[in-house]
Amino acid sequence: MSASPLKNISYRQWLLLLIVGTLALRWALMMASPLNLHGDEAQYWAWSQDLDWGYFSKPPLIAWIIALFTSVFGQAEWAIRLPSALLHSLTCWVIFVTVRKPFDARTGFWAACFYLLMPGVWLSSTIISTDVPLLLCWALALNAWVYLRDAPSWPRALQLGLAVGFGLLAKYAMLFFVPVLGLAVLFDGKTRQALLGFKGFAAGALAAALFLPNIIWNLNHDFATLAHTAENANLSGPLLNPLELLSFWVSQLGVFGPIAFPVLIIALFKWKQLPVLGRWIAGLAILPLIVISLEALLSRANANWAATAYIASPIIVALYAASRPKLMTALKIGLAGQSAVMIIAGIALIVPVWANAIGLANSVKRSRAWPETVRAIEKIYAQGHEGNEFSGVATDNRLIFYDTLYYGLNETAPLSMWKLSPAPGNHAEMTNPFSRTEKPVLLITYYKGRDDLYYEDFERLVPLEPIDIDLGGGKRRQLNVWAGYSYTPPSTARSR
Repeated sequence: MSASPLKNISYRQWLLLLIVGTLALRWALMMASPLNLHGDEAQYWAWSQDLDWGYFSKPPLIAWIIALFTSVFGQAEWAIRLPSALLHSLTCWVIFVTVRKPFDARTGFWAACFYLLMPGVWLSSTIISTDVPLLLCWALALNAWVYLRDAPSWPRALQLGLAVGFGLLAKYAMLFFVPVLGLAVLFDGKTRQALLGFKGFAAGALAAALFLPNIIWNLNHDFATLAHTAENANLSGPLLNPLELLSFWVSQLGVFGPIAFPVLIIALFKWKQLPVLGRWIAGLAILPLIVISLEALLSRANANWAATAYIASPIIVALYAASRPKLMTALKIGLAGQSAVMIIAGIALIVPVWANAIGLANSVKRSRAWPETVRAIEKIYAQGHEGNEFSGVATDNRLIFYDTLYYGLNETAPLSMWKLSPAPGNHAEMTNPFSRTEKPVLLITYYKGRDDLYYEDFERLVPLEPIDIDLGGGKRRQLNVWAGYSYTPPSTARSR
């Protein structure tokens, strides 16, 4: 009796089928989604309309990628988000070929699956963010390092330099890769043989050359991105915040998986049981997790700030579970369960009533009803105030600025950012600051408790009927509206 055709399919073929199927599903869910761009997505799109070597809060690679895809597919939401699922699929494949080289195809297959099907990647595949190209660059850098350890070559050295350089242009978190690689050069004989010489120098020089234009951009813009990155640490509050640390660690269950993350922690504690290369790869997970945990303890940390740990993490989990059948079975069940949950959530988001019914309204409220918000603002703008035409619209919120920009408010009225202080606090304040004017302006405000500051900046400020937009699921977007006369920008710094 002949063997089943399925038994003749290799791990490589199974993974390609999984990647293609998952990519098609994610693209289908993303294109069917009624969700508007989130403010950060709209901001990245705005950057793509004005290409540069840097922006206030991030390096430029995300803008370049969006510009490339929208130049081909147009400016629709789905076209802006299109690269994410594709780049994650490429990252998955790079993980597979990286692990297959020193270990085996089975371990590489499961490492790739743990990456591709982690909840954070499911979510990230439906939006556009800077983490997506960063993770691809990180995977390519790790791939180059693994191959260099095995057989030093110029193509792999150049790959390493390109991956690190473009990774830095994606997000400065790429820097986490450097100290681990540096320690390997000092203490790992194979890495030292591969990189302590002309090849290593060339890789470093290439990475630095790619990153240099962004450094020059920062020099010409008062180190805006570097200052913003440092400001994100927000170390001015209480010295210790154990609840923030706990919150960060709980959030990692939702990023990597409720079964995979505890297994990762166990594997990292038992790092001596890993092969030598596995221990070095573990360092690429340990460093960002420790640094971001310290940041959470001292201040705060968002769930995705340790994203760079999640190239090495699925590899470590696959290595640790490879010889533990019961543990691997539990991990497979976890993959199936978390994928089912994410697919159900993705389908529910296509129909707002379903999304509201399963409690997702709060999670997606910032991506709803922006065209309706723009129409409400345009209606007020067209009415003018006391017989006077408004000369423009200003807002105090970066996300409102970029979402209303994407959904066409600037086609009706000049759009600008009210500034809390003379120094810009975001890219919109840097490029579109609300400047001194005697003419009446329509002011749209989001923040509470700043009314005194608004009155301070205008010679006359008249409150109008607020905007109240139904977002579904009991959520509403409420914005204060003002007619402002004779605006003068602040001359001294004010607390944010």
